[in-house]
Amino acid sequence: MAHQFSISAVAPGLPPNHQITFRRLALVIILLLMMFSPTVPASGLVWQDPASSTPTQAAAPQQEESTVLELGKVIERDLTAGQKHHYQIALSAGQFMKVEITDHGTDVGVILYWPNGETTNPWQPVGEPFDVKPISAVAESAGVFRIEIYTAARATAGRYEIRLTEVRLANERDRALQEANALFRAYVQLRDQGRYVEAGPNLQRALEIRERLLGEDNLLVANTLGFSASYFDNIGDYASAESANLRALKIKEKLLGPDHPDIAQEFLSLGGTYQHRGDDLKAEEAEKQGLAILQKTHQGETFTAAALLEQLGFVRYATGDYQSAQEYALKARAIWEKLLGADHYHLAPSYTFLGRVAYDQADYTKAEMMYQKALNMSEKGLGAENLHVTTYRNDLAKLYCTRGEYSKGEALYQQSLDIHRQRGAMSHPEVQTALFGLARCYTAEGNIAEAVKVQIQGSDIEDRYVAVNLAVGSEREKRAFLASLTSRSSRNISLHARLAPDAPLARDLAITTVLRNKGRVQDAMSAGLAGLRRRLGEDDQKQLDQLNDVTARLARLVLNGPQKLQPAEYQQRIKGLEDQRESLEDELNRRSSGFYVPSKPVTLAAVQTAIPDQAALIEFAVYRPFDPAAATDQKAYGSPHYIAYVVRNKGEVGWAELGEAATIDKAVDTLRNALRDPQRQDVVQLARAVDALIIAPVRAQFKGVTQLLISPDGELNLIPFEALKNEHGQYLAEGYSITYLTTGRDLIRMQTRRASKSGPVVIANPAFGEPPLTEAPGAGRERFKVVAARGNRRSITTGETLAGVYFAPLVGTAQEARIIHWLFPEARLLTGEHATKAELARVNAPSMLHIATHGFFLQNAERKYSSDGSGPDAAENPLLRSGLALSGANLNQRQKEDGILTALEASNLNLWGTRLVTLSACETGIGEVKDGEGVYGLRRSFFLAGSETLVMSLWSVSDSITREMMTSYYTGLKHGLGRAEALHRAELSMLKRNGRKHPFYWASFIQAGEWANLEGQR
Repeated sequence: MAHQFSISAVAPGLPPNHQITFRRLALVIILLLMMFSPTVPASGLVWQDPASSTPTQAAAPQQEESTVLELGKVIERDLTAGQKHHYQIALSAGQFMKVEITDHGTDVGVILYWPNGETTNPWQPVGEPFDVKPISAVAESAGVFRIEIYTAARATAGRYEIRLTEVRLANERDRALQEANALFRAYVQLRDQGRYVEAGPNLQRALEIRERLLGEDNLLVANTLGFSASYFDNIGDYASAESANLRALKIKEKLLGPDHPDIAQEFLSLGGTYQHRGDDLKAEEAEKQGLAILQKTHQGETFTAAALLEQLGFVRYATGDYQSAQEYALKARAIWEKLLGADHYHLAPSYTFLGRVAYDQADYTKAEMMYQKALNMSEKGLGAENLHVTTYRNDLAKLYCTRGEYSKGEALYQQSLDIHRQRGAMSHPEVQTALFGLARCYTAEGNIAEAVKVQIQGSDIEDRYVAVNLAVGSEREKRAFLASLTSRSSRNISLHARLAPDAPLARDLAITTVLRNKGRVQDAMSAGLAGLRRRLGEDDQKQLDQLNDVTARLARLVLNGPQKLQPAEYQQRIKGLEDQRESLEDELNRRSSGFYVPSKPVTLAAVQTAIPDQAALIEFAVYRPFDPAAATDQKAYGSPHYIAYVVRNKGEVGWAELGEAATIDKAVDTLRNALRDPQRQDVVQLARAVDALIIAPVRAQFKGVTQLLISPDGELNLIPFEALKNEHGQYLAEGYSITYLTTGRDLIRMQTRRASKSGPVVIANPAFGEPPLTEAPGAGRERFKVVAARGNRRSITTGETLAGVYFAPLVGTAQEARIIHWLFPEARLLTGEHATKAELARVNAPSMLHIATHGFFLQNAERKYSSDGSGPDAAENPLLRSGLALSGANLNQRQKEDGILTALEASNLNLWGTRLVTLSACETGIGEVKDGEGVYGLRRSFFLAGSETLVMSLWSVSDSITREMMTSYYTGLKHGLGRAEALHRAELSMLKRNGRKHPFYWASFIQAGEWANLEGQR
């Protein structure tokens, strides 16, 4: 594996790939033939110091000490520690040579001296001997090549043999490969200077040449891919690093077999990349696979083993398992010391680990000792200006700032930034760490103005870094990556709200952070699917069909339960399907990369431009107040709070700190219960209380506004703001038309229109089916509930499992469908037995999609874990616990074609070009709330599927009330009203009717997304 190793860990609540990064970047695995030969031996990997991989000018050994190599003649010699043997080969201009060195009981290193004085050190003795070490070269001019053979200072005596196997005229292929070698050496030289932007094209060109001449299934190509992974890792493009790693791993497994020791090194590299992406689950899995290979091949005390153990320790540390982390760290350290001695710089991360533990315990004296030792060792081994030393310097700087020694901390951070700036390496992830650390130091010191400037710079770099890393990968991987950065958002908001409330720059940084980061995973997934739909080919469609099939099988398996399967087998099948789905999702994202048109850059100005004159955007956010002077990172972040920013198309941004989330969430939950019950007499009082908490503090910003664009966060996603009452006794709906957004960033995306591919589709009154009582799903209490419901013709659409759910007929929806069909006669009508999951899956971007049926949401009453205790089972996925009931839904376990469409399956529908989706069903707008990402349920899925606008419900209402609302709504749409205004007028009309004033009747349905009319006019 030709890769630099990255190891990272974090204290709880801090991003692993920024705050505490321990990089095994000093270890570089180099292949001799990466530089010199078109072929690679089965065991062609070595460990090498970064400096030695760079061509240098060095004095060649004295000629009288050298032995002339003769073609085909084998020389076998003994070699002991400290000895060096020298050989020479005279070549004419244009000649090609190849030499093979074979170990016999020892482990030799090789230095090649070129005629022009250039020196390369492709093989190093590192205690992991390989059978054959070939080197090759083309002479650009006549001269003598010299070879030095040596072994490690602690090596035992052994034998080796050397043989000149080829001398001939170089052909075009030899020269092209030599060009690749030269490009590679140029890359290494620039890389070691930190000049990544200049270095990258050299490596890419070398890879292209090698792939063209050697084919993809070649070990040299695999190792070049390893260096590509290292390059991407260094610039923070972890998505591309993962892709290169996986390609290298695939090639090596094919050529060497899955249990070859070299494969362990690939898993080591892959694990480091996953850690940087915040995916500790995958990181640990990869690293344990690598360790298992080494143990199986009796190489448990090698450099690779030590690095794997160390990375596993940091994974365990990042997840809070300090005991396991320490055990792994001590094992790794013992191996390092045995192989390299106690003072080698490779041991620096072990001291950093001890420093982190001491820092967490506020033992600053010990932490400083450990951090300083790690920094001294790395500077001595790598050089003070090596970019890989930055992480150690940043750790010590953070400690000084925490301890109040601001000048010391700031000086170290500035040193790191100066070095990176001089090398043109400001895209390096450690630069973000230094900038945010420096801003924290300035803030704690009271230098707010400088803190804001530096934090803006760090945030801009981070935004580009996030965009690159969200371009590919599954949704789970994207969520894991962003989870590691949430603390940065809290810092930016806190800097404004807590420390610089009157600073315009701090305020604009805070709102820009919210606009950039809220709903970012959903945006990234949507962009990927949009790109795929844009250029959909036959292979892409096959991939989509596979994804749909795997998703359907996973949903069916989870919802139907284990049945006759044993728990372990059941969980194994679920995991297998989950892994398949994630792999397909990742592949589809990679296919779409580069094929979609990105939205405009997310800036405050761009969002303001997209806001209508008479509208105001209210951007709510959940954040954790950050104290820059806190004793430890664990104590730095307070309990969650809400904040609101009000953005108009002109003027400054308004805002208000709203208070603790727990208090607001409690009031919201109480109001929700009252809204769902038309008999509650306290709904007005409760609606007023919530209004006072979240709207009243910013109401002064609504002057001249008739439309509110509301981007909620947290539990605020689950209430209709229309039902809030102001101090004058008016509902919010009486003064404003309201549209909901995932984030104000949606306004930029909405400016790009998509064309529909088919006419309207209306699905209603599905034939849910009536299974015999003896076959009623569930047992005991759940079965009793279902039987009782059937007797009363009453639906049960919530429960812990699908076994406790029953869908009663919805005859009234047939009339609802007929009215819509009368208004829009071009619509395709699917009712009764035709209202099937299969028909819905076949829709192709209809202009409108209306679904009148039952929705369901299964409560996650208790946390369930897989049988091996490794993590939560698939039933915890909120997109598998919510969905729609279609024809045959009550016969789910009795037929092959089930009638349950989960939210996860709904996200795979093709609605790119669908202007409006109406879910005329119970509770289609609820789900599991995730701060910063909205509601994981049907509303998320239909936006992921591509719908421009979604109308959904927050609680259950009767068929007749729903029919009235939908009739009024679609009549307004037919007359050209906007999608938001049509619903707004339908609400006001219902509100004015006798007996309908309780919000239960008129506020259940909300509209999200584009608010223009069906022709796109606002």
